[in-house]
Amino acid sequence: MFRTHRLAAVRAAAVLTAAGLVIGTAGCASSDDDDVAADGTVTLSYFSWVPSPDQWKPIIAQFEEENPKIKIDFKGANDSGQYLGELDNLILADDTPDIYGIQATSAFDDYADYALDTEEYATDWIDGVKSELLDETTTSDGVVAAVPILTAGSEFYLYNKTLFDELGLSLPTSYEELLAVSEAAEAAGYTGFAMGAADGWHDDDFFIWLANQYGDGGEIYEAGAGDISWDSKPLVEAATKWQELFTDGAFQEAATSTTLYPQARDDYLLARKALAMPTGSWHVSATLSSNAETAGSAVENDELGMAPMPTLGDNEAKSTTGVDYALMLSADLSGEKLDAAAKFAEFMAVGAGQQIWTNTMQGFPAASDVAIELGDGESELALASVKLVTDSLQASEFPRKIRNTENDALETDLGVVLQNIANGADPATELATLNQ
Repeated sequence: MFRTHRLAAVRAAAVLTAAGLVIGTAGCASSDDDDVAADGTVTLSYFSWVPSPDQWKPIIAQFEEENPKIKIDFKGANDSGQYLGELDNLILADDTPDIYGIQATSAFDDYADYALDTEEYATDWIDGVKSELLDETTTSDGVVAAVPILTAGSEFYLYNKTLFDELGLSLPTSYEELLAVSEAAEAAGYTGFAMGAADGWHDDDFFIWLANQYGDGGEIYEAGAGDISWDSKPLVEAATKWQELFTDGAFQEAATSTTLYPQARDDYLLARKALAMPTGSWHVSATLSSNAETAGSAVENDELGMAPMPTLGDNEAKSTTGVDYALMLSADLSGEKLDAAAKFAEFMAVGAGQQIWTNTMQGFPAASDVAIELGDGESELALASVKLVTDSLQASEFPRKIRNTENDALETDLGVVLQNIANGADPATELATLNQ
């Protein structure tokens, strides 16, 4: 029912655009010569939804200091939630960025069609990347089409310890305690757990983590591969619990119309209107004294921490993990531009860029010999939060994303199904629509 090819669908829209039937975006790809100056300086276009401007400044400064003849023209997506749509338009307008960020999801093979095989530029250093992560950036045809940069996992929550203390509440360790915290927070005029369920990708992350707490664990990947039906008992049980989180009041009203970014974060947690916010491991960065998120917000003087969501199902909850960010190099690159892009990929994967970025706690290192280095003066809670998240990811037994599937739009399809279930639709009926 849902079997579509993301870029094929957009490509069809581009054909209609050319015929004057719809309005689309157009671009003009620059030649390699246009980006190589007379003095030999190479300019590379880099398109991504991360890093943030604050994170990018020291990264680009260090790279350009090490490589004075290479300039990086970094452009962030207009809307991180619509990043792939923006990337689709660039690719289909023959304006593929020289370097672009990607996640190891079910649509990975589609984007690999426009990327170089890492054997063409990374053979001298790619063994410095953890081998299990390279498996995640390998296409169904066995091509390693992207270089892993950061890893991340689910499901955690960022919380305001100061508010918990003011209300005399403890962190929940069970579903019943989760509901009790939310009820007590509401009675005091706050939201307990501000859920950004308008973002389908976040719903997917949460549900994949939750689904592994039913049955033998791992059934959701079997369903993605078409080996079992999506409306099998363990997945229906997980979807029923997912629905109860909304109907029982664990999450705020209208959670399915609240985005994780910016709404759950800015309008609830940072506005001091919520005690906590379910999110991924990357948000442990907000607990650090150097973080740019809390400065000037209502929680600037509060103490924030990070904790794992409690077990909600029959099996002990364990975090999911995997490649959260990888780099692809455009298949159009050659000559001096390819050499320059290869240097940047190496810098980000196993060089100083890897160290700088992981130190922000945006993600965890993909390089085998890189460890996070935190500055002096971090609070005990921040250090404990980083250790907790790190230990949780190291103990992970299941991947964060579903890869082995013929439905390359699965992330989107599953997100819609989960939103329908959260809004009251029958879990079994909704899950059955995902069956191939």
